[in-house]
Amino acid sequence: MRRTALLLAGLLACNPGDPGEPTSSTSTSSATSTSGVPTTTGDDVSTTTTTDTSTTGTTSGDTSTGSSSDDTSTGAAERCGDGIVDPGDLCFDPPRELEAGATPVAIDQGDLDGDGLPDLAVADFFTQSIYLHFGAGGGEFTAGPILPSFLEPRGLILAEFNNDDALDLAVADIGIDLVGIYLNDPEKPGMLGNPTPTSAGKGPRAFAAADLDDDGLVDLVVANEESNDLSLLLADTPGTFADPVSLPVGASPYDLVLADFDEDGRLDLASADQDLASVSVLLATGPGEFGPLTHFAVGPEPRSITAGDIDGDGHAEIVTASYTTTDLSILRGLGDGTFMPKPVLLPVGEGFYTAVLADLDHDGNVDVVGVHRDLGHLQVARNLGLDKIPSLDEFQVGAGPIDLVVTDLDGDGALDVATADSVAGTVTVLRANP
Repeated sequence: MRRTALLLAGLLACNPGDPGEPTSSTSTSSATSTSGVPTTTGDDVSTTTTTDTSTTGTTSGDTSTGSSSDDTSTGAAERCGDGIVDPGDLCFDPPRELEAGATPVAIDQGDLDGDGLPDLAVADFFTQSIYLHFGAGGGEFTAGPILPSFLEPRGLILAEFNNDDALDLAVADIGIDLVGIYLNDPEKPGMLGNPTPTSAGKGPRAFAAADLDDDGLVDLVVANEESNDLSLLLADTPGTFADPVSLPVGASPYDLVLADFDEDGRLDLASADQDLASVSVLLATGPGEFGPLTHFAVGPEPRSITAGDIDGDGHAEIVTASYTTTDLSILRGLGDGTFMPKPVLLPVGEGFYTAVLADLDHDGNVDVVGVHRDLGHLQVARNLGLDKIPSLDEFQVGAGPIDLVVTDLDGDGALDVATADSVAGTVTVLRANP
C-alpha cells in the first residue's frame, strides 16, 4: 500500500465563478467537433509520496498505520480487526482470488439467487463467457454456471428488467454490436436463461440502468464507442425493449453515468468521450427525453466516468479517469446542469482505469475508488471534502485490474471491493477488516 498526500483542498474550495460558455448542440445532431470545447486542462496538483507494504490504509498527516486524520489518538493498526467500523479506517484482509476466465473486463454485483447475499457477474472477453460467483456468506463465494455471450462481451450490468423481483443481466457484446438480455428464472433463482439479442449502436461497451420514462420498468442506456452515440433502450414490456433511440455525443464514448446534474428530480446523462477529451452532458427534459448536448473539457482520453457530491456542497461533481495520463479530472458541479470550466486535476499516476465513488473509509466523505491497471493496485483517493487534506491509498490486487465494484460482501457493515483483473484472469476480493 502506498500513500500520497494531495494538495487539493484549496482547489475544491475555490469560488465557483463563471461556468463559461460550453459548446451545445441538439440531441439529434451528428457527433460534435472539438471546436468550442474549452482548451484548459485544469489546475495541476502537486504530490508527495511515501510507501507502505501493509494492507492497512493510511491518511496524510498521521504516521500511525491507518488512522483517520481527524482522530490521532488511536491508530487503525490497533483498531483493525476489532469488528467495529470506525470512521477513517481503511483496512483489508489479504486479497482472495476467484476464477474469471482469461481476460475479465467488467464486473457487477447484486443478489441474483435471492438469498440476501451479494453475487458477482463477470464478463470474460477472450473466452466470450460470463462467470457467475454466488455469495456464500462471510465474503466467500461459490462458482456458478458459466454463461455464453454472443461475441466479445465488454460491459455488463445487473438490473430487474421484467418486474419479477429477481435481478436480470444485460451484456454489451462489442464484437457483434448487440446487447444480450439474460432473464432470471423466478422458479430457479440464480439460473439465467439464454440471451435475447437487443439492438444497440456500433461498438457497445458500457451501461447505465434506471426507470427513465416513469412507467415502472427499468430502461437501459448503452455507450457505443464506434458510432459516437448513446443508445436509449426504453423498456417496452417487462424484459423487452423498444428500438434504440440514438443520442449523439462526443467521439468514442467509453463510459457513461446517470445523475441529477440540474437538481430537477430527473436523471441526466453524461458520457466520457475518449477521442474528444471531454464529457458530454444530456439533461433530461421529460420522461425518457433528453435535451441539447453540452460538452465540458476534461483530461485527455477519458475512459471512465462517475458522478456524486465530492465536496459536500450538495451538487453533483463528475469525475473522469484516463488510462494514458496521470490525473483524474474533477468537474465541480454548479447545480444547474453546468460545471466549472476548468477541471481540478487529481494526480493518481498513469494507468488508472476505472473510478467509482463510495465512502470506503466510513468517515462521511465520498472517496474516489479505482484501479491502476499497470501496477495492479486498488487506489482510494479520500478526504476530498472542503477543508480536508486529501490522501491516496493503494492496495495490491491481481494483475491488470480494469473494473471494480464496491459493496458490503460479507454483511459486517463495512464496504468491501472486488476487482476484475484482465491480465491475471481473476476477480480479486478485498474484504474490509474493521
